[in-house]
Amino acid sequence: MMTIEPWYWQAVESINYPFPQRMHQAVSWLEDEIVTWCYAHKLIRDHAQEQHLRSALLAEFIARANAEIPPSMLRLIGLWTVWFFLLDDLTDTLPSVEELADLQMRILTVVSEGSVYDYDHPLILAAADLSDLLKQYAGSVTLVRFLRALAQTLEAHLWEVSTRLADIQPDSQTYTNMRLWSGAFFPMIALADMAQGSVLPSHIFEHAIVQELIRAATQAVLWYNDLWSYPKEIQKHKMPHNIVHILAHENRIPLSEALSLTIAQHDRAIQQFLRLKKQIHTLNGAEDVVLRFVESIEAWLRATQDWSHRTDRYRQQMVRAIHT
Repeated sequence: MMTIEPWYWQAVESINYPFPQRMHQAVSWLEDEIVTWCYAHKLIRDHAQEQHLRSALLAEFIARANAEIPPSMLRLIGLWTVWFFLLDDLTDTLPSVEELADLQMRILTVVSEGSVYDYDHPLILAAADLSDLLKQYAGSVTLVRFLRALAQTLEAHLWEVSTRLADIQPDSQTYTNMRLWSGAFFPMIALADMAQGSVLPSHIFEHAIVQELIRAATQAVLWYNDLWSYPKEIQKHKMPHNIVHILAHENRIPLSEALSLTIAQHDRAIQQFLRLKKQIHTLNGAEDVVLRFVESIEAWLRATQDWSHRTDRYRQQMVRAIHT
């Protein structure tokens, strides 16, 4: 078992996003809504599972990332976020690529068409409910962006399971490309854009500056996630899909150097994000609407930092014992 020294946590905890802290006033209400919904769809079945869900502080995370949206939008984004977390946990346990692909096809069918069967998996039935809820609020543009991002997220999960079952350690460039999708940040960006009350028109959303800005923010937040989750993942897998481990393995360097490289890559992504934000004024007449979009992404970044320091998701018993 690898020992994670205090210097590792000190380096990770010192990372700070230069964006304001926020919190939606309906955070307690959202947590109750999430728990009730999970029970209704049999995603949790007893008090122990409920406590595990509450200790993850997902409602707090969503409330931090979406401090100024209507409660109906907060609930929609909160439930989808919980669903993606549960999907990620399930993906990590499936025994074959074929079983995962079958589950994914049923998810895509349910979300796009709404067809379900009584015997379907609870996660699929929950997705059907969320799809109906999404269609109550989302226009066609948001639905197209969300479905495209969902499909690419599922494909990234399929790649991850395939390489893991084949005992293949991906190279850093391939992992970087696939990790952008596996974290489900792109689907959530589509929802967050809608929740602001206006949706970026396609000629702006697909502009090179906006897309590169999204990519930089996504890489930063997912590298930050990898930094926090590495101690937990190295206890579960001998070759975890985590940039810290991949850089150490690929470059044959100790953990301390891999940690420094990861933080440097993360910091470059943040600096690129901030540089691109300054170029918004070049988007002819769209500066205000893009600025609101960018500020919603900044809120997700800052929420990730604040939530990571508080959630039990990354510091379960084994990891917490190492840390202390």
